[in-house]
Amino acid sequence: MNPATFTTRRPVATTMLFLAIIMLGVVSLARLPVDLLPDISFPRLVVYTTYSDAGPREIEERISVPIEQAVSTVGGLRRLSSFSRDGVSVVTLEFLWGTKMDFAALQVREKLDQIRWQLPSQADRPTILRQDPREQPIMTLAVAGEDLYRLRELSRQVFKRRLEQIDGIALATVTGGFEREIQVEVNMTRLAALGLNLATVESALKTASDNRPGGTIRKGQFRYGLRTLGEFTTVAEIGAVAISLPKGGTVALREVATVTDGFRERTGLTRYNGKEAIGLLLTKESGTNTVAVTQRVHEVIEQLRREYPQVTLAIIDAQAGFYRAGGRPG
Repeated sequence: MNPATFTTRRPVATTMLFLAIIMLGVVSLARLPVDLLPDISFPRLVVYTTYSDAGPREIEERISVPIEQAVSTVGGLRRLSSFSRDGVSVVTLEFLWGTKMDFAALQVREKLDQIRWQLPSQADRPTILRQDPREQPIMTLAVAGEDLYRLRELSRQVFKRRLEQIDGIALATVTGGFEREIQVEVNMTRLAALGLNLATVESALKTASDNRPGGTIRKGQFRYGLRTLGEFTTVAEIGAVAISLPKGGTVALREVATVTDGFRERTGLTRYNGKEAIGLLLTKESGTNTVAVTQRVHEVIEQLRREYPQVTLAIIDAQAGFYRAGGRPG
C-alpha cells in the first residue's frame, strides 16, 4: 500500500504512531547518560614499581631497565620511556591508536611475570596503571574549620560514607589535614649498651600487637570462633612492650625509646579561600549521568550543612558546569 494513501485514510493511526515515536524519544533523552568527556581509552599504560630505600641509579639498573627490555616486544608499542627516583620506578608505554588496550595490558602483565625473578626480592610487584578519563573526579569538595585533625576524621567517618551512599558515586577520596601516627624514636646509644638493635625492637612490636585465631568452641548446635586480641589500644601499652635482652631478662620499650602520639609526615596541602582545609574528591560510577549525580550530591551536601553548621562544606569544582564554589546552582 502507498504510504501517502495509508496516512491519508487513517489519520488517527498515523497520529498515534508519531506520538509514540515522540514519547519514545523523550524517554530516551531523559535516560541518556551525560558526561564531560567522551568514552575513550587512551593507548597508554604505566608500570609503577616501588623499591624502598633504593637510590635512582639502583632503581634504574635493577628495575627500570629490565622492565623496559621485557615489555619492548609487546605488539602495537609506539614509544617507551621511564624515569627513576628514590624508591620508585615508572615505565610509560604508549601504543598506536586503535590498539586493544585490554589485550595489551594482558601482554604486559605476562612479560612482567616472566621477569619477576630478575627483580629485587625487596621490591613490590609491578603495578599496571591505565589512563582512563572516566576515573577522574567529577566534583571536588572542601571541608573547612578550625581543627584539621578532627575535620579529617569527620570527613573520613561521616562525609565520605554519606557521599558514597549516593546512587552513582563510586568513590570519595579524602585529602589534606593530619593523619595520626604513633612514632617510636629509639635511643641508639641506650640500645647498643644493652646489646640490642632495631631489628629486635621491630620484632618485639610486631609480636606484641597481633591478633590471632584461637580455634572454635561448640555449644549445642552452634560453633563459636575464638580470637586472641593483642592489638594496642593506647600509647602507654606500646611503651610497656617487653624486649628480651641477650643475657636474659627484659626491658620496657619506654626505657630505650620515646613513644609519641603524633602525625604522619605531610606530602601535600588542600586550601580553601587561602586557608588549609580537607578535600573530598568524588568519582562517579561508569555509565551514569554526570548532571544527575551532581544534583543528588548537592542535595546530600545541603543535608550535611544543616546537620553540621559548625563546618564549612563547599563545592569548589564540578564537571557538570552549573555549580559554583559555594555549591549553589549558577
